[in-house]
Amino acid sequence: MQSLPLYLYQLGWGPSLDWLPLLALTTRDCDTGAPRHVALEYRRHGSKLYLVCGLGEATDWYQDIVAEPGVTIQHGAKINAARAVRVDDPAEALRALYAFSRNSWLYESLFARMSSANAADLNTLADVAAEFTVVRIAPSDDAPELPPVPLFSQPVRQLATIAALLLLLRLVLIVLGAFFGSGGKRR
Repeated sequence: MQSLPLYLYQLGWGPSLDWLPLLALTTRDCDTGAPRHVALEYRRHGSKLYLVCGLGEATDWYQDIVAEPGVTIQHGAKINAARAVRVDDPAEALRALYAFSRNSWLYESLFARMSSANAADLNTLADVAAEFTVVRIAPSDDAPELPPVPLFSQPVRQLATIAALLLLLRLVLIVLGAFFGSGGKRR
């Protein structure tokens, strides 16, 4: 099953996701060799991007990068070749985990469930950082070897755009109706 961000990339709306810390990662499936696409949340430190594997080493895309670290990443309209590797340095892994937990309180609860900690806050994360599988992605200026997320056909993209515009128009009308609704009661 694909995620909503992947559908948005397939609709050609990737640039609309530029403001979110989401990327589309393309790996080579370690079993079939076919491109595999997944949308993931990342954190940036300098020129490097960091990912946390939700299922640890059992994560499919992680198994793919172990077999072949060359990947393609898409963020918004940008498409880059990159190299993805596991972070082995505990200080670097901790820095990446802090970047995730610092931006959202949800990660404290999520990291606690993913580790042996009762609470994975900024004070206790250092104790359990080694329990996480953290991946560093280093983008390059090379041409990507793996294809980006494929687009849906033009008619499908046009239909989705029309449907989205109609939905947006309906929402605007609802908001305007609530804001400028009738001031008096009907008798």
